[in-house]
Amino acid sequence: MKKKIIYLAIIILTILFACSQKSKEEKNKEVVQEKKTLTMAQKAEIKTLDPQKATDSVSRSIIQMINQRLVNIDNDGNIVFEIAKEIKTVDAKTTLVKIKDNIKFSNGETLTIDDVLFSLNRAKESPKMAQDFYMIESFEKVDDTTLKINTYYEAGNLLHKLSSSGAGIINKKSFEENEDNIVGSGMFKVKEWVSGDKLVLERNEYFEDTSSNINKLVIKFVPEANSRMIMLETGEIDLARDLLPLDFKKISEDNKYTAIEIETPSNMFLGFDLRNELLSDKRVRQAIAYAINNEDLVNTIFNGSATAATSPVPKMTTGHNENSNSYPQDLEKAKELLAEAGYPDGFDIELYVSEDNQRVDMAIIIQDNLKKIGINAKIKTFQWASYVSTIENPNIIKPLFIMSWNISNDDPDEVLYPLYHSSQIDAHTNVIFYKNEQFDKLILEARRMTDKEKRMKIYKEAQDIIQEDLPHYTLVYPKQNFAFKSNIKGIEVNRRGYFNFQNTIVE
Repeated sequence: MKKKIIYLAIIILTILFACSQKSKEEKNKEVVQEKKTLTMAQKAEIKTLDPQKATDSVSRSIIQMINQRLVNIDNDGNIVFEIAKEIKTVDAKTTLVKIKDNIKFSNGETLTIDDVLFSLNRAKESPKMAQDFYMIESFEKVDDTTLKINTYYEAGNLLHKLSSSGAGIINKKSFEENEDNIVGSGMFKVKEWVSGDKLVLERNEYFEDTSSNINKLVIKFVPEANSRMIMLETGEIDLARDLLPLDFKKISEDNKYTAIEIETPSNMFLGFDLRNELLSDKRVRQAIAYAINNEDLVNTIFNGSATAATSPVPKMTTGHNENSNSYPQDLEKAKELLAEAGYPDGFDIELYVSEDNQRVDMAIIIQDNLKKIGINAKIKTFQWASYVSTIENPNIIKPLFIMSWNISNDDPDEVLYPLYHSSQIDAHTNVIFYKNEQFDKLILEARRMTDKEKRMKIYKEAQDIIQEDLPHYTLVYPKQNFAFKSNIKGIEVNRRGYFNFQNTIVE
């Protein structure tokens, strides 16, 4: 009898212990799964949420959280399947893509091959996406799970192009009912967009490839860098992008925050609309370049968090031409070139810039540099979306303007083709109306070449042409920084500086 009582006691204790452990595990699970809101501030407002219309990196950084693509590229350059399940090369010009059958859009509808076909054809037919879909002859539906891609020639970078944000897959039915209703299959869906204020994203309940406890992402549009810093310090936001160098240094020393600075494949340049009679002579453009002290921009504006540029292709990108034609500050040379072009006393011109603090400060230094050679530049600032629209508008002949360009696939084509190939004037990415037959020929030759070494040699030659003609004068390769509260773990950022919150936990 005593034995039975002892056994019974042991059994009861075991059950109680197990229940206690289970309760503890469930509690831990509940802590991890507790729904959290993450609030971040960035310097500019998005322009669009349509993946087939976005050309600016601000919009694209958000679009990639909403819309998945067939494939993605990780930071090591590996192909990562998102919607695609299997990719098979049939021959040099034919590729078959089989899609997963269990992906749902954020409205609960199953993603189908018709959605894929619809989205990719929209991209192919959009002039804004021409730089990514130039090699595509056609997309065809083979069956309910298979897409056939026909290219004009062997395209070794096909999958890299299909990883662009412009290849994001949208819900065909929702779009046809309302073109403003962009429904994707990514981690988030749009809840609210308050123009000039914020964008609110909610978790897509059907997105399974995540361990994050973020249920809502609030993105505030805050042009003033000082304001973003104050909002982070006061707890109004959890994450701030693009802090001023001194603010970033300060917050890096505070253990309440995690501060990260990364190299990005981006450039910042001074643009010249070649239709503007003041800027149509390349000697004027070269004079302006010789007047500007790039190292001063790096040290004064960026506090060393940038590199002086030597070509339009960013320094960390394969094919960058470090030895291309450069323009060290030389005021006497600048004055000589201006005089040769018929402007011995200089001229008056406007300088357009977005309201971002760093860019405005850059404009002030450039204004001061140009004044030394007789060019009086009047600075005019714009809100970001309005600025992009103005720069892309082909009916506006622009003066000087400061802009930037990011690339993601470690391919010089991503900057050289859209910004300078004459065909891209209609796509509104060659906004300076640059035309050079030799340059166009080189870029098209490189696109058809599978030998990487020979291809990069051609791109370096193309960079020499740009640095000579100077439709843009590339100023710096800026680094990107962001800081967030230390209770946030697992934020990932790709080579382009876009956030991935799939594994992010807010403790």
